[in-house]
Amino acid sequence: MPVALRGNLKDFGIADVFQLIGQQRKTGQLEIRRGARHMWLAFDQGAVVWAVPAGRDGQPGLGESLVRSGLLTQDRLLDLRKECQASARPLSAVLATSADVSAEEMDEVISLISQDTIFEVLRWTEGSFDFSAQAVPHDRPPQKLLGAEQILMDGLRMADEWQSFCENVPARDRVLERTASFDHFRHATSQDSPVSLDIAERVYQLVDGRLTCQRIIDLSRAGTFEATRVLAALLQNGIIGPVERRSDRIVHSDGPKKRVLDLRWLRTAALSGLPLLVLAAVVYAGFVARRPSASSAVYPILRSPIEDAQVLFEKRRIRHAVEAHRYRFGDWPHSLSEADQIGLLGRETLAPTEGAPYYYARREGGVLLLAPER
Repeated sequence: MPVALRGNLKDFGIADVFQLIGQQRKTGQLEIRRGARHMWLAFDQGAVVWAVPAGRDGQPGLGESLVRSGLLTQDRLLDLRKECQASARPLSAVLATSADVSAEEMDEVISLISQDTIFEVLRWTEGSFDFSAQAVPHDRPPQKLLGAEQILMDGLRMADEWQSFCENVPARDRVLERTASFDHFRHATSQDSPVSLDIAERVYQLVDGRLTCQRIIDLSRAGTFEATRVLAALLQNGIIGPVERRSDRIVHSDGPKKRVLDLRWLRTAALSGLPLLVLAAVVYAGFVARRPSASSAVYPILRSPIEDAQVLFEKRRIRHAVEAHRYRFGDWPHSLSEADQIGLLGRETLAPTEGAPYYYARREGGVLLLAPER
């Protein structure tokens, strides 16, 4: 008869749950919920086989974790899931026979996802758990499984250290940019520092002024704990910094930390402001001329003419910058950031805070400007 263990984390802590499963050498799946967060852990003879957040369907979300780690695209994941349904095999088995992810990469990602998931649930003090004894098919060797006692020791140590640096990292949706070379960090880091230089350099290379903190952590494949510790160290040493948000640009008239508007932004505004106003006036005049009379039965969907004019002007300015780069250097730029070398574009044009940056594709006879994702 299958054995079930259910309870509330307020009455029976997650550490106690791990100890019980480990001491009893249970095999099965543990489901843990706290609000919108939902985790799955699989045990074999008391050792953790894998631990992952739930996917969109509530089941273990290995596929979503692989997408966040940069090993799969969302489209490819959909194809693999169709193959799973057709063959009645789990995603891990389908990936084992495909060329999408190597066995080494799969093993590395499963270990990192498991560590991140366990590290998160060990800090939960509220929620519910439900353990169901059942067979857990897998092909991981025993030495790769995580023992319950070792998990608790490592988890408690990491939880203590986490408090010392987690608050030094901006919110996960903040974008980071480089402010100094990595050599400065290498020279400033002592030999007894807990930060690995190899991992730090890997994280540093991902900081490009467009990726968020969370995306950097996911793509680094260093784990939430280690990647966050590295980001905190890089920030503390002034090697990286958060990209200034549009809402943060406030001019203060007094105080020791007086802030001024970026001179490059002022130059761009001065050069482009008048044509933009003229274009907006033309669009607005056309809109007023086409407005239906009160007796008309037509009810059109109204759009902001100013917003349309701004979008049109931005696209035209980017296209002109790309063409100017070609005339000056003899070839199209490989990216819009390269086109910015001649000073026609600003940071807001290349990476607006409300969406992904503009980009373009080469076509016969010119380039095709593509709108950013929103």
